[in-house]
Amino acid sequence: MPHLFCRRKHSVTAWWRQVVMANLVTAMLAFLLPSHAFAHKRNFVWQYGAATAFRGEREYEPWLTWNAKTDEGEHLTEFEFGITERWTLSPYLIARKEQGRGWHMQGWKLANRFAFNRFRNNRWLGGAYLEVIRDGGEWELETKLLLSRYGNGRVWNFDLTAERELGGGHEWELEPHLGYSQRLSRSLWLGWEAFGNLHDHRYWLGPTVVLDAHYRTRLLLGVAFGLNRGADTQLRFIGGFEF
Repeated sequence: MPHLFCRRKHSVTAWWRQVVMANLVTAMLAFLLPSHAFAHKRNFVWQYGAATAFRGEREYEPWLTWNAKTDEGEHLTEFEFGITERWTLSPYLIARKEQGRGWHMQGWKLANRFAFNRFRNNRWLGGAYLEVIRDGGEWELETKLLLSRYGNGRVWNFDLTAERELGGGHEWELEPHLGYSQRLSRSLWLGWEAFGNLHDHRYWLGPTVVLDAHYRTRLLLGVAFGLNRGADTQLRFIGGFEF
């Protein structure tokens, strides 16, 4: 029995090292390759903004979400492609660590984000989001209504998410998100995000820090503190690398 545990431990460690190395290599390539457009900037980790990528823009984004209480995590490998000035297409790969298990590939998803009107500073920008998810053999659908305002070193954001597991009579789950982000310096932003799940009545609130490490690289770190029972505190990191 101890030998089996050791083999499993080494196997999980080796798998995780491969994931880390793959992300580092991809990030380095994204940093070195020439850029075709200045990236639209993400300011939040728990919600999406209405701004879409420029046409021809490409961006690589690794995600890591961690729940220390349950020892569970999720890693997403995302690539964003600006199809038009108002349409962004994003395929994802999903890896997950569940309680009592090691890291493993869980599925994939394909997201579309649309802007309703042309981006302008100090004007409200509306948008929509449609995502198809294949998670552990189950199909899911996620939609969002997005409203954002950018300008004067500030970002206001509202994201109303509705998601549903397809088949089996599952109900829609509504998740409203509110966000505010303020520029503190040329490369540093600080914001707050509040969100909740109205289906099972769990709510979170926490800060998000954004660092512009390079003109094509943005790093985000957010903590969501659970406000009631069943809402565990979570940590999320997102890197954005335009290539």
